[in-house]
Amino acid sequence: MSLTKTVVLADKEARVPWPNSPGRFLPNEPFEASLIDPFFAALIADESLVDPPPDPPAETAPPPKSKP
Repeated sequence: MSLTKTVVLADKEARVPWPNSPGRFLPNEPFEASLIDPFFAALIADESLVDPPPDPPAETAPPPKSKP
């Protein structure tokens, strides 16, 4: 069982301070958070940190049209 989880901020406009690091804030892109750290566990529990959205499927070119 992993003790970390990949998460993102639920509110992209939020500025959440990084614990014990004055002047640093949690990033808006996905990052690893400790599930056993009380700070991150609380943010996950209240859904301030959520699972990142799935990657969009790669765009594929439409198949070539056959000539009759």
